[in-house]
Amino acid sequence: MTTPNSPAASPRPFAAAPDPSRYFPACAMEEARQRVGRSVQRGEGPVLVIGAAGLGKTMLLEVVSQQFRDQLRPVTLMGGQLCTRRALLQMILFELDLPYREMDESELRLSLLSYLQPAGADARRILLLVDEADALPPRLLEELRSLTNLSDHGELLVNLVLAGNSTMEEQFADPKLELFSQRVSARCYLAAFGREETFQYVRAQVSASGADPQALFADDGLEAIFAATDGVPRLVNQLGDQLMWMVAETGYAPLDDSIVQQAWSELQQLPAPWNTHSIDPVGDVVEFGELSSDEFDLGGVVFEDDRFEDECVVDFDDDLPASIPINAPQAEVEKAPLEQSSLETIDVTEQLLEQLQVMDTVEVVSSSVADVEDTTKNPFIEAFDSEEVVLDRYSTFESLLLAEAPRVANRTDTAFAQQLQELEAIETPGSVLLSNDSDEPEDSATTAFKSNDPGDVLVIEDSDQPQTTVVNGQKFRQLFSSLETGDEPCFG
Repeated sequence: MTTPNSPAASPRPFAAAPDPSRYFPACAMEEARQRVGRSVQRGEGPVLVIGAAGLGKTMLLEVVSQQFRDQLRPVTLMGGQLCTRRALLQMILFELDLPYREMDESELRLSLLSYLQPAGADARRILLLVDEADALPPRLLEELRSLTNLSDHGELLVNLVLAGNSTMEEQFADPKLELFSQRVSARCYLAAFGREETFQYVRAQVSASGADPQALFADDGLEAIFAATDGVPRLVNQLGDQLMWMVAETGYAPLDDSIVQQAWSELQQLPAPWNTHSIDPVGDVVEFGELSSDEFDLGGVVFEDDRFEDECVVDFDDDLPASIPINAPQAEVEKAPLEQSSLETIDVTEQLLEQLQVMDTVEVVSSSVADVEDTTKNPFIEAFDSEEVVLDRYSTFESLLLAEAPRVANRTDTAFAQQLQELEAIETPGSVLLSNDSDEPEDSATTAFKSNDPGDVLVIEDSDQPQTTVVNGQKFRQLFSSLETGDEPCFG
């Protein structure tokens, strides 16, 4: 049982639906509201409200609708529910309490125009608020732009406010919406609450519900709310509503960071953001990037600064003399005779030169060996099988067959036969034209050619067309009788 003074008996401080009476004038939100209000009041043109999810775009549209309810007829649309022009016009007429059923697109548009510009009466102005406008296709945005063209005595009849996320701004950067983008009078951007704004918002919402925020929230509890939600109004409302439910069920107060962490875990099923750094990594982690000043790289092994002296041991050549430190006492320097130090210096120089020569020789030999012993396999030098030779035993069959082909003469069209003979003679320079003086039978209608070179010879020779006999119908019986007996038919 809860007492009448408990938070559960009062209105919910953190409601899920936007309530204009609970509007909190944060810096970015109030600046956007003033900018939208000025554009609508002066009829400057369409306004874009851009913000990420949960930053209060719907709340801002509700506040603007309440602000101009006495001056304009507000019409609120949801862009995610619209897909066609007809649906858009029907939704506008529905919000205006006008008939919208059983009407085509042109009739719906005329009905809206008659409402805005009635005959014999003053023009009406509407405030068109479109939430989730980033979901609208370009054709519906163009329809909204055409509505903003309606005016009366220099005043816009349709004042348009579009609210959406950053993708809407990308849409207006498209050249297809250049006309619409030129008409936009203002672009307003929403942002999350800051640290102090989050504290003030929580206290204001709790106070509006009739509870005491000082008794409900500890200072570390408010810090935990901001750290968990990062100042996003929707997340603050969800977490605050969960905390109010826990207070109503358990009566625990004030709410500290541990209770906020528990409420966040139950709500989001995730650890609180301030606990994620304490989670130990699972498995080995390979890090990439440059070494910091506290790390050294030696032979592919990375050593930290505090372990470098213990784990990194470098062996120097014992033959090289140890140089005297610069800060050595003057007495130690005087112990070494001048001549002996000079000889030692010369010997050391010669040894260094010999070592450098040996190193250069080793590098040259190693590089040449590396070039010789390069055994990288080239995939393009793969050995292939030998080609198989295939003999066509029938390659000369056609030429032999044509060589023995019978001669065919064209006796019907001698002109065509002459042209064919000339063409064949041109293509085969060694060909000889056959005339009546040759050994061939004398026939003026016969045309042929013969090549001196061995090869294929094709002679075309057509026989005379047979005489066509017209048989009367009465002679059919005699014709069939002669065919049966084998006698020569007579049609005389």
